[in-house]
Amino acid sequence: MNRYILLFILVLSGLRAFPQLGYFNSPDSAAMFPKKYRSFEHYAFVLNGKVIGHEALVNYREAKLNNIFSYPIKLGGRRYLGAVYFHTEERYAPPVRDTNLPAYFINGTQVSPYQIRLIKMELYKRIAKSTQDTTINGILYRGSIHVETEEDFFADRISLPDLIEKYTGLPLEEVIVHWHHTQYRYIYEGDIGMIIENNFPLYSYTINNLSLKGVSVDRVRFAQGDRYVVHLIDNSYNWSNPKARSFFAEPLVIDTLFPCYVPDFDVPEDDISTHTEVEPRPGKDLNFYLKKLSSTMGLPTVKPSTAIQSDSITVQFIILKDGMIANLKNVEPDKHGHEDILTAIKKNACLWLPSIQGGRPLLFRRKMVIFYSKDQKGNIQSLDGLKYRYNFVQTNNKP
Repeated sequence: MNRYILLFILVLSGLRAFPQLGYFNSPDSAAMFPKKYRSFEHYAFVLNGKVIGHEALVNYREAKLNNIFSYPIKLGGRRYLGAVYFHTEERYAPPVRDTNLPAYFINGTQVSPYQIRLIKMELYKRIAKSTQDTTINGILYRGSIHVETEEDFFADRISLPDLIEKYTGLPLEEVIVHWHHTQYRYIYEGDIGMIIENNFPLYSYTINNLSLKGVSVDRVRFAQGDRYVVHLIDNSYNWSNPKARSFFAEPLVIDTLFPCYVPDFDVPEDDISTHTEVEPRPGKDLNFYLKKLSSTMGLPTVKPSTAIQSDSITVQFIILKDGMIANLKNVEPDKHGHEDILTAIKKNACLWLPSIQGGRPLLFRRKMVIFYSKDQKGNIQSLDGLKYRYNFVQTNNKP
């Protein structure tokens, strides 16, 4: 009996101690406000490549935090649960990331280079860019990129300053953020996370879909005083929308008129699929896509009474693995108004989602016919229907 009583006491003690770590499974959990601060117990402190005692850090006034390895590591013949790296000399400083990048804005709000890659390109409306250098809050940016999207990007997100206030109550000037993907295992070097010491308002985190998995705090005693390392376990770290990643690979050379259309693309025919488990689709459905094309061309969504003749255009193009499209062409003789339809397809290229086979995206050749109505002069009055076509299906049947 005494053995079971002892086991019960140990379990109860564990339940009481767990909330103090600050990890939580949902944004509404009472455990997400750290009650006590750890101090990287059983972690190695490494300064300029050498292991030092935790208390010795106060002797180095210029010491700065590099990064944190939250995984078992062996240093100097000893094993530690992790390591915290500092430097006073530039040669030991981590490489500077994202230099010479533009300032990014989503719907008028400035965001970080990481956040811009989370936008849903299929909901993009327009983009503008400037190559003129700009200084914001004392930071020099090489130009600027402004994206407008139908998505309310910030609707279910919380800004980093608000998150720190809500979940830790710590003053921002005393906080260093360690943003990383997982607390369980080391996957690759980039998975160690990222240290954020300033520009906190440029970051925000999704709350509704529980991408934020945990918050905990370690206190570090620097020569200038205590700083608090807030660990954010967030599933969006090191993740980005594939199309957005390609889109912003070279931000200042973006074609703002056709941002998701690749004009020059060459690939062997054998690498292009025409049937896959999940075929590419444009956003919600074909009706939605047809309305977008009509809006781009300035056409009504309802067939007008002035239209007296029906016609069609058959086009084909390649949908790339990231959802971009390329090699758009009319496979029939050109007619009046066809160029306007091709232009509208290019402008709405961001709507397309890639094909999937076995869980992997593949190149896909999409062939489709767009039916339209025109007046006596041959001017297109409305887009009336859209159907996919395959090589074994005749394309001269009207809907």
